[in-house]
Amino acid sequence: MMNLPLNTTDLWLLGLTALTILNLILVVVLSAQKSKLRRQLKRWQTIHETADLDAIYERTLKRVENADEVIANLTASMHALELAVRTKVSTPKVKRYNAFSDTGSDLSFSVALVDDTQTGIVLSSIYGREESRTYGKPVVNGESAYPLTDEEADVLSLAPSASGRRPVKTV
Repeated sequence: MMNLPLNTTDLWLLGLTALTILNLILVVVLSAQKSKLRRQLKRWQTIHETADLDAIYERTLKRVENADEVIANLTASMHALELAVRTKVSTPKVKRYNAFSDTGSDLSFSVALVDDTQTGIVLSSIYGREESRTYGKPVVNGESAYPLTDEEADVLSLAPSASGRRPVKTV
């Protein structure tokens, strides 16, 4: 092989060839990126008539604000409903018993109709051979201004309370 001396023109030509190859590689890479961006733009355009991202962003913000307002309204409604449910009569509790030994079965009963704060009424029906009587005793926070019988106190203790405890107090 023969060693040829490189002159300045040859060096310039070799450098320009390397730069041309480098530019060609850059053009191919940029062309691929441009194609990818074009596909993304077409996808956006199929979602919305325009690819106006600012308008899409504004619509999205308004929808989020509306959703936040709806959530706040629903939360307030839920709290109002929870309060209303706590002050409604819970599942009535009934206790049947034999009030007198001369009657044959458990025909007397007591019913607790109270809310979660143990406020409401206890109804009792006492059945006897000659007559029957029905009584109602108001209850506030598990207490009655009237003396509760053992059966009335028992049925009130079965009724649910907000604290999970079943406060039964007779005055």
